Amino acid sequence: MRKRSNMRLANGVASAAIVCFFLLHGLLGSFAFALPYAHPFLWVVWIGVGFVVLHVVLSVVTSYQQLTDVEFPPSSRKKRHLALKWFTGALLACSIAAHIACVRVPGLVASFPLLPKLATVVLSIVLAWHICVGMKSLLKDIGFSKRFMTLLRVVVCVLAAVFCFMVLFH
Repeated sequence: MRKRSNMRLANGVASAAIVCFFLLHGLLGSFAFALPYAHPFLWVVWIGVGFVVLHVVLSVVTSYQQLTDVEFPPSSRKKRHLALKWFTGALLACSIAAHIACVRVPGLVASFPLLPKLATVVLSIVLAWHICVGMKSLLKDIGFSKRFMTLLRVVVCVLAAVFCFMVLFH
């Protein structure tokens, strides 16, 4: 049995922190209209950004390690799955950029009033997809049983649906 790499463990912990961050950020954002909160919490967003940067760097390192492993070379199925994780991650980065642009670009919302809602809905869906694609790896990296995979995927999808509902119908 192969020993779990420290890089994968660090990436798993960073990924779990990001999932928690996005869930909290999504919950706060979903209820922002009902319970406005102040900008002093902006530093929390920067902590989330730091974890995202860490996750990307560690994902590059662990992907390289996996693809160049001569003792346990990845199968074509694992290579396709890795490509899917990177694809959904790239879509997620684009979705995050659109979400941020809706908040930070003056006049964008005035010109396209439905754009923030659309960007947030797309972000929620792509984030749920990316988490579901990487769930098995995440659980393995942080030492949790794969038995929780289906339950956690359902929870993530339900929360994404709740976020979308809150954004669209509030």
